Amino acid sequence: MVAGLVATTATGVAAATPDRVGGRAGATVTLITGDKVLLNGPMTGSFQAGPGRERITFHTFRRDGHLHVVPDDALAPVADGKLDLRLFDVTGLVESGYDDARRDTVPLIITGDQPHTGSVRITRALPTIDAVAAQTPKTQATTAFQALVHDPGVKKVWLDGLRRPSLDRSTTQIGAPTAWEAGYTGEGVKVAVLDGGVDGAHPDLAGKEVAERNFTDDPDATDVDGHGTHVAATVASNGITYKGVAPDARILDGKVCVLSGCAESWILDGMRWAVDQGADVVNLSLGGTDSPEVDPLEEAVNTLSASSGTLFVIAAGNSARPGTVGSPGSADAALTVGAVDRDDTIAYFSSRGPRVGDSAVKPDVTAPGVDIVAAKAATGTIGTPVGDHHVALSGTSMATPHVAGAAALIAQQHPDWTGAQIKAALMASAKHNPALTAFDQGTGRVDLAKALTATVTADPVSLAMGRQAWPHDDDVPVTKELTYRNNGTEPVTFPVTVEATGPDGEPAPAGMFTVSPAAVTVPAGGEATVSVTADTRAGTADGAFSGAVVAGDVLRTPVSVDREGESYEVTATFLDAEGGVPTRYTGVVMGVDNDTFTFLRDNDNTVTTRLPRGEYMVYANILSGDPADLRVAVLPQPSLSVKADASLTFDARTAEPVKITPPDPDAVSIIGDISLDRRHEGGQVGFSAAFLEGLPENLTLGQVGPALPELEVLIGSQYEGRPVDGTPVSYRFAWAEQDRVPTGFVRAPARRELAEVRTRFGPGPATDQFAHGGNPAGPSGSGGWSVMFPVRPGGAAVDYVTTADVTWTWRLTQSRGEFDIVASYTAPDRSYRPGGRGAERFAFPVFGPGLPASRFDYLGRLGDQLIVQVPLLNDADNHLGGSAFQSARTALYRDGTKIGEVAEPSSVFTVPAGAARYRAEVDVVRAPGISDLTTRVTGAWTFRSDTTPDDAIHRLPISVVRFTPRLDADGGTPAGRVLRIPLTVDQQQGADNGRVREVDVEVSFDDGETWTAVPVLGGAAFVRNTGEPGGYASLRAKGSDSNGNTFEHSVIRAYRLTG
Repeated sequence: MVAGLVATTATGVAAATPDRVGGRAGATVTLITGDKVLLNGPMTGSFQAGPGRERITFHTFRRDGHLHVVPDDALAPVADGKLDLRLFDVTGLVESGYDDARRDTVPLIITGDQPHTGSVRITRALPTIDAVAAQTPKTQATTAFQALVHDPGVKKVWLDGLRRPSLDRSTTQIGAPTAWEAGYTGEGVKVAVLDGGVDGAHPDLAGKEVAERNFTDDPDATDVDGHGTHVAATVASNGITYKGVAPDARILDGKVCVLSGCAESWILDGMRWAVDQGADVVNLSLGGTDSPEVDPLEEAVNTLSASSGTLFVIAAGNSARPGTVGSPGSADAALTVGAVDRDDTIAYFSSRGPRVGDSAVKPDVTAPGVDIVAAKAATGTIGTPVGDHHVALSGTSMATPHVAGAAALIAQQHPDWTGAQIKAALMASAKHNPALTAFDQGTGRVDLAKALTATVTADPVSLAMGRQAWPHDDDVPVTKELTYRNNGTEPVTFPVTVEATGPDGEPAPAGMFTVSPAAVTVPAGGEATVSVTADTRAGTADGAFSGAVVAGDVLRTPVSVDREGESYEVTATFLDAEGGVPTRYTGVVMGVDNDTFTFLRDNDNTVTTRLPRGEYMVYANILSGDPADLRVAVLPQPSLSVKADASLTFDARTAEPVKITPPDPDAVSIIGDISLDRRHEGGQVGFSAAFLEGLPENLTLGQVGPALPELEVLIGSQYEGRPVDGTPVSYRFAWAEQDRVPTGFVRAPARRELAEVRTRFGPGPATDQFAHGGNPAGPSGSGGWSVMFPVRPGGAAVDYVTTADVTWTWRLTQSRGEFDIVASYTAPDRSYRPGGRGAERFAFPVFGPGLPASRFDYLGRLGDQLIVQVPLLNDADNHLGGSAFQSARTALYRDGTKIGEVAEPSSVFTVPAGAARYRAEVDVVRAPGISDLTTRVTGAWTFRSDTTPDDAIHRLPISVVRFTPRLDADGGTPAGRVLRIPLTVDQQQGADNGRVREVDVEVSFDDGETWTAVPVLGGAAFVRNTGEPGGYASLRAKGSDSNGNTFEHSVIRAYRLTG
């Protein structure tokens, strides 16, 4: 134990949402084009062209935390709707586990004719939507891309993306006991649960399953995490304490989800199977981001509902904001379910309408979804334990099976009804909450007691009056008919009115909604029709209005209309270098203060698009001349303020040449790029053009529109120089420009203007490939692209870099095969002066925990989400490390009770509100062969935490100890001698850290089986290496700070013992 330890503090600014460190080695993504993107950070990285595509240009677009990379020849198919834009969402592909380290194929859904190419393997037919699920090996992606985009029989190529379970006093709350007393328990009704599997051996579900099918890549239908079992039990548990809504219903168990998510093709196949098995109701407690178009899942819901009479009950989602109802719950035919608490107040996480695209009312109903207790699968890992066999979970995932169970009871009561009729009955009888809008709740919380006796329903069940274009003084009123049907034995008379609210929460203006007649009598067994009119000339507020056509106290029918906000026609004309029609052009409009992302493309060179009033960036890339000798003009408009109809002209004649000349005339151009980033209150929006094999000879650059103080432009170029004594040499140039894009750009930096950075690399297996690179960044955070160069372990590299107004981030990767990264190390941003020298070291042991200067929140709290992502595999120089792993575990305990556990090196946990003492545990075993050093790292930290505001991450106290002994080139030291190991305590900046005065250090020579304390003095531990030559020493540190926060972590095989 010792005082006087060297202490460092990680710097950075806390964000409103956590940037993920993870513990992985980094991500390489192979696109459908066969090109590879290696992420060096969230929004920048390196490229490698696919076979035969060495001179391709990449267009990148950055917004809302997502990076899209679209190669030049994919832009037109994306803009024309033949290729799904998600195929190029690099951020989303990594989040879905579609990066190269975790998947060697690109999963697709192809509509239209089956493709005629051997590079695409059909995996299953999807006849419901006239499609097939397919995969293309990433090694053949370039061939598949060319075949698919040029096949006229292929209508669209979708990513077979992942949807996710919608997880974030219930049967009595919805009136189920009343139904049971009336004899309705779901007997004879089949409910399909399409989820992660169902544990049919659980006592609450014994004998429930009548069929089971696994549609996933998992070896069997086991419910690994417990989500599907919890859902199925909410529908049909026959338990005494926790009884399902329809305890006598039968379960069809279709496994369509694995731990990483639910592939869309699995869901589609499962939906068809459920219908073929005779399901009366299908429960889908899952979803994903909706878009204005009808996607394959929405199409399948609508098609199967119409053809089979099956009712699909689908979760609205847990995105907590207006306009976020997910797909496939966004389908017209779906009975879409939001979540409420036990007081019928909307759950904070429940997704709200309006629906994307047409502002229709979704969700349709709500149901209890907060702290729902149901069966725990035998292998279940999620939820708060309630006894030994049950867990509590929250989410629209939990609300949905309440409604599926309710639908089963109505199906038993009316065995001849279709799913559409059941949906109508449940919506008509729901309990309205006057404190909520229709976009929050649809018609309200499901009320089975009323549904059993209600006789009047509405057709259609919801009225979407569409969008009326701004301005509104000449709007044409829209009228739709609403028919009431009475399946009872007595006529029913009621007044008919409309209640509606605007986007500001105020009542809709008088005259906006009218209904005629004002009262109707619906005869027994008959129907009556009213006309509902939306007249958007009334009032001044713009936006989506929602409400209900109110039939007295009998039922409510949702109604909506979108009074388009101030919008204008913007016409863009593209001219080539001769003032004529370009050979080809690319135009993209990105909203700065709104979500617009629109391609500008037409058969000629003039395009008109409609844009809401607001601020925009426009990206323009114009190609002129013969395809063999194209002239390329990058001509963006970084500041477009839409306040009136406007005409824009992107004239390549106004752009001037770009030419960058390195000091070495023999240097080979590798890549050049032009990046624009615009800062705004919500973050940054930007785009880039990156040219492999360097900036084109005939490249010109200019700007349309005014200067913009919030704009940063980064112009870069990279060259491979002549090696010196076998050491690779590169030139990396970048210049940051502020306020506007320069008209032309010519630079020829001399060697004396550059900084020289020499980098040494630590030991590593000769069978792996190592690559080194650096990415520039401007003062405001704009980032440039690069290509990484191969290096050898134990070797070195020299880089000559520009210095003015840019910083450089260096990185080393270790790969199996060309781009299967198994380890990576990233340095913090570095700045240099002209003629200066810099030095870096990468991948030298000891590898272990560290908190390097970074924007990352290593341990933090956002509301009641607790972030645990401690870097465990940094190198001796504290470069942020990541690694492929054989196994990983992250667990969190609250006052001694486990909150959750995942098989990942990091996680974000949802925790109960209030203050408590926590313990975070992490254990990572590295994948074999990366190194024989630091094969395993474990760590545990205790700290106190309380609920925080959810608009910023509150950093929590955490300390780690770094071991920095002097070792030989291979990470060894002689056995039998005493080794001095300097100790450095890292702490997270911005947290309430106490002072660490003492650290206990232990050593093990049997891989952690036994530990021996060693003396610590003067900021160092002194270890007598009593192990045998050829063996290893492991290290463990323990301690606490003055505030009572503790730490303990071990590094197995920290260094080797030599003879």
